[in-house]
Amino acid sequence: MRMKPLLRLLAFFLALLLLPTLGCTTLHNCLHADEPDAVEAEKQALRETLRAERPDTLPAGEPSLKVIVIDVGQGDSILLISPEGRTMLVDAGPKGSFSRIKNVLDANDVRSLDIVVATHPHEDHIGSMAKVLDAYPVGQFLTIPQAETNDSYPLMCSALERNGCPVAYAQGGTTIPWAHSCTVTVLNPLPSYAEPRDFNDLSVVLHVRCGDTAVLLTGDAGEQAEKRMLDTFPRSMLKANVLKLGHHGSSSATGFSFFLAVDADFAVASCGTNNDFGHPHLETLSLLHDTRTAFYSTDLDGTVTFCLDGETVSVDLSRKENP
Repeated sequence: MRMKPLLRLLAFFLALLLLPTLGCTTLHNCLHADEPDAVEAEKQALRETLRAERPDTLPAGEPSLKVIVIDVGQGDSILLISPEGRTMLVDAGPKGSFSRIKNVLDANDVRSLDIVVATHPHEDHIGSMAKVLDAYPVGQFLTIPQAETNDSYPLMCSALERNGCPVAYAQGGTTIPWAHSCTVTVLNPLPSYAEPRDFNDLSVVLHVRCGDTAVLLTGDAGEQAEKRMLDTFPRSMLKANVLKLGHHGSSSATGFSFFLAVDADFAVASCGTNNDFGHPHLETLSLLHDTRTAFYSTDLDGTVTFCLDGETVSVDLSRKENP
C-alpha cells in the first residue's frame, strides 16, 4: 500500500493548481476562507470520507511490535510492546486519564515499564505521569531538561525522586537500548540548534523500527522542529509506515515536506472529542485525503493499536475506552 513520494508530490501540486479557480492565493488561506461553521462542516465531511476510505484491517503476524495509541482525551499517551515483551510508555495524558492508561496496561499484562518518556512537560502529556510512576516500576525515564510551571510538573518530579527512577535527557541522533528486535532512534531535540521558544518544538521525537516496518512518534513537534530534522537526517531515518501526527493533528505541525519524507501509509491523531482547539485541523485532514493516507483518531476510534510484524502493518480498533 505504500505510496511513492513522487505520487504524493503530484497529488499536492494538483491541489495547488486548483487554488486559482477557487480565488485563493495560498492553500492555508483557502482552507480558512469560509465562516467557522462552514469550515467545521467541511471538516466533518472530510473525516467521514477518510474513515470510509480506510483499508480493511488484517490480523498481524506474530510476533509483532504493538503501538497502542491510548484514548486519553485531549492529550497523548502511547504504549509500545516489543515482540519479546519489552515495554515503553510515551507520555501519560492529562490529569484524570490514569484509569484509562491503567486499563490498557492491565489488558496487556503490563506490570512494569522498561522505559517511560515524557516528550515535553505540557500538562496534556504529563498530567497523569506522577500516578504512572507511583504505580509501575520504571527502568529508565527519558525527557527534556526544561521545566514547566503547570501543576503536573512538580508532581512528576517528586514521583521520580520518590521512586528512584533513573532520569536521562533525550538527544537527537542517539539510539536507546530497548529491545533486540527493535531500533529506537531519537530524532529530536537536536543540540546543534538554538533552543526553540516553544516547548512543543523541543518534544522528544522517536523513530522505532521493527524489521522493515517503523513508527514515528512526534509528540507536539511543529514545523520548526520538522525542518531541523529534515536538515539533519537522511530521509531513510524519517521514513515510517505509521505516523503519530504532531500536536494532535494541528495545522502547525506535519508540514508537507516532512510528511513527504516520512511517506507513511497510516496516520493517527490523539485528540479529545469536540476539543476546544479544533484538532485535527482541516489542513491536516486535507493533506491526508489528498495523499490517500489511512487516518485514525482517538476521538472517533477510541484506543488504536497498530501491529508491526516487520513486513506489514495491521490495525486493531477493538479496545475502545468509554469517555
